[in-house]
Amino acid sequence: MFLQSFQLVVKRIFVVTALISLSSGAAWAGRYKVLYTFGRLASIPSSGLVVDGAGNAYGTTAEGGYNNAGAVYQLSPTKGYHIIYAFSGHPDGKHPQGNLAIDSSGNLYGTTIDGGAFTKCDHGLGCGTLFRLTPPPNGQGRWTETILYNFSGGDDGAGPQAGVILDEAGNLYGTTAFGAQTNQACQTGCGTVFDLTPSESRWTLSVLHTFSGDYFSDGGVPRGGVVLDVAGNLYGTTSLGTVFQMSPVLGGQWSFETIHRFSNTDGGAPFAGLTLDESGNLYGTTSGGGKFSFGNVFELSPGDNGWAETVIHDFAGGSDGANPQASLVFDPAGNLYGTTSQGGGKGNGGGTVFKLVPMGSGQWAEYLFRFASKPDQGAMPTAPVLLDSVGKVYGTASSSPGVIYRITQ
Repeated sequence: MFLQSFQLVVKRIFVVTALISLSSGAAWAGRYKVLYTFGRLASIPSSGLVVDGAGNAYGTTAEGGYNNAGAVYQLSPTKGYHIIYAFSGHPDGKHPQGNLAIDSSGNLYGTTIDGGAFTKCDHGLGCGTLFRLTPPPNGQGRWTETILYNFSGGDDGAGPQAGVILDEAGNLYGTTAFGAQTNQACQTGCGTVFDLTPSESRWTLSVLHTFSGDYFSDGGVPRGGVVLDVAGNLYGTTSLGTVFQMSPVLGGQWSFETIHRFSNTDGGAPFAGLTLDESGNLYGTTSGGGKFSFGNVFELSPGDNGWAETVIHDFAGGSDGANPQASLVFDPAGNLYGTTSQGGGKGNGGGTVFKLVPMGSGQWAEYLFRFASKPDQGAMPTAPVLLDSVGKVYGTASSSPGVIYRITQ
């Protein structure tokens, strides 16, 4: 499999064994390895890794490519690292961000914050795109990009930052952080939730919700994506401090409900999407607020009287990590994994990878890996991690030029 073998063919490898003692919990004994260091052709990874059925991993970089517009890369168990598509900005998109989605045919779907056919947004950089990359026949030749939608910055929104998700029917769901309604809270637009539906000849975008920017209503500026439950409900966050649920109703309409508003003491400014467990509980991170103002990890549980929040961990800064910006991942044992973009050392620190283990009675134990803030080891992880079947942790660190890493537990 890719997750056990690709390091044999990827060059530029750095290894360090780490045993990290924590003031707030136990130690995480782990072996850290840099699997790839990005360079001039593609740099600053802007997503985590996703894996296809053949064991190939894919991700995006915000820079590199043509006109420094970013790229999509592949890590193969047999061929190693290579760029499969380089963006040029206009009309094909600029600065991809957010995890890619993969369908059963091996097509990749993603978003770019800038670029595309409409240039009025982001000081002329563009309003963003939703794209598909189709693999070459028999694995030989080039990948083909298709722009499925160009955001205009009008009612349809602008600046999608979180990628998209696929449902079983092949529909795509996502958010735009900007565009649509504007006010003092969000002068470049408060953002939208959308879906993109395929037909024989084209893809059609529908705006499912337009945010108002009002904290006491629906919030606004969603920087994270959405997650879909088995009943077809969508859940997400807005960086203005809310968590929402959307449910399909008759006639293609969707209901919208704000199910939690952060008060800053329990967290603030969630930048990432949510993670569902089998019982329908939601888990997420806030980039700020909380007990020490460095963000937290939270759980929202449904009940007869609405949703109840439990703060699982408040980040304390310093050696404990600070300012998480990525969504969480469960392992089969129910442990949670995530990253903090800062903390873990002196000053702002280089960031951390954390593991939260449920101990019963609502208590969680924290295990932490700290980035050393050295150029050859990577720093500032802002994307979610990927777990393999034997518990190895894979991810990207975005501090220029950026790295792909693995932690063996």
